[in-house]
Amino acid sequence: MSSFEWSLVSLLSSSIEQCESIEFMPLTSTDEYQVHCHCEENRYLCINVDEIRQIVNLCYSLIFSKDALDNNQLNSVTRVLLCCITECLTSWNIRRRLVLAKNILIPQELQFTEKLLYLRPKSEQLFRYRRWLIQKMNNTDEIPVAKEFEICTRASERHFINYASWSYRRWVVDYFHVDLDEELNRNRLWLETNISDSSGFSYRGFLLSRKGFSEQLIEQELKLDENWLKFYVDRESIWIYRQTLVFIALTISSIDRKAFLTKELDLVKIFRENFFSIRFSRLLNTLLSS
Repeated sequence: MSSFEWSLVSLLSSSIEQCESIEFMPLTSTDEYQVHCHCEENRYLCINVDEIRQIVNLCYSLIFSKDALDNNQLNSVTRVLLCCITECLTSWNIRRRLVLAKNILIPQELQFTEKLLYLRPKSEQLFRYRRWLIQKMNNTDEIPVAKEFEICTRASERHFINYASWSYRRWVVDYFHVDLDEELNRNRLWLETNISDSSGFSYRGFLLSRKGFSEQLIEQELKLDENWLKFYVDRESIWIYRQTLVFIALTISSIDRKAFLTKELDLVKIFRENFFSIRFSRLLNTLLSS
């Protein structure tokens, strides 16, 4: 490993550690010097997008070289590589070993993953690693659940239908025994500004299943869905959620099947006819005749 190679990795690693967020962007170089990264206000790290391939190849060559790296070097190399390729499982496994050996402290590693999640909000490996870190903590009371929700919300808003983020949020709800009513309210507020994201509705169905289906609960959700349809009748996500609620309602023994479906058919008539309302009406008629 040449002195230039290590100085470059060391520079990038220390910059990543000190800055709050990371971005890839073109940086101006000259014939006299080459700009690999630039810190703005000691808060935002900009990495030269034209140098990513060189940086990635360098990190891989160091990790898989015949010369063994010490723990500090492995920490630096994998930190830099994961900023470029967050799905590199080898790097995550190396960092897991460093965490178990206490060469990396979990609180600092959680901060690192938070930075990466802003850069790569849909990385499944990144969410899995953060979940593993939390499970390795002796005292989960040190983890502010509000912070985990904040990270999930930001990731979901930065990437539409973010499966990795919503799956992680499900895990947070179960692992920390979150109050379901409070989370349902947070989800309702989020959906009102992200009404087309079907993943948010799927997550709401998950919360209802954890709470336990009842006739009263389903009626409340149907009323909420009806209010949304009054403003967003052309949004498929709302119609699909209502279809889900109908199927759930039909599994509740206290609900009169025929009266319930007839009521739903009458309700559809008050909305402007479109492709989704027609399809929903056909489904209701099929269920009534079956």
